[in-house]
Amino acid sequence: MDTLQGQFLIAPPALVEPNFYRTIVLVLQHDDSGALGLVMNRPTNSEIDQIWEIMTGTSLASEGVLYVGGPVEGPIMILHTRPELSEQTVMPGLYVSSQKSNLAKLVSEKALPYKVFSGYAGWSEGQLEAEIQQGGWLVTDASPEDVFQTLDNPWKHLCEQLGNNVLQAATGQTSIPPNPELN
Repeated sequence: MDTLQGQFLIAPPALVEPNFYRTIVLVLQHDDSGALGLVMNRPTNSEIDQIWEIMTGTSLASEGVLYVGGPVEGPIMILHTRPELSEQTVMPGLYVSSQKSNLAKLVSEKALPYKVFSGYAGWSEGQLEAEIQQGGWLVTDASPEDVFQTLDNPWKHLCEQLGNNVLQAATGQTSIPPNPELN
């Protein structure tokens, strides 16, 4: 299977497992040894500045909330758009960092889009591929703009978008009118 790095995994409506119910996961790494991703649509009630103070004992002027990145404990990670402060490229224009010095610089910049995560989703060798083959995930392209989009229900939006793509491919239509009577 080709790498899924930089792709969204969308939990299908039938997936009721509580850790991934109606989630969107951005795949950060995917290779022969397994995969690692972040759940994009699980914000917490914790403000980043509060978490920072707990972690470091120092204050930090920042905005935004902490997201639950998945059920596996791990370092605080931040998705952002600054290559010079990254430890890994997810896709062109989207980077991930977990070093404390990079986190501090990134969350201090008010104009910069970023999302901060605690935890991650992980798959062992072949596990994600098997789950996809069994219908456990829908796969679609992602972009930095998609990652930082603020929608009321991003899961529903991506499912609708994916459904439209399937319909367009099946019918050969480049645009499908919202009213089927206009077909």
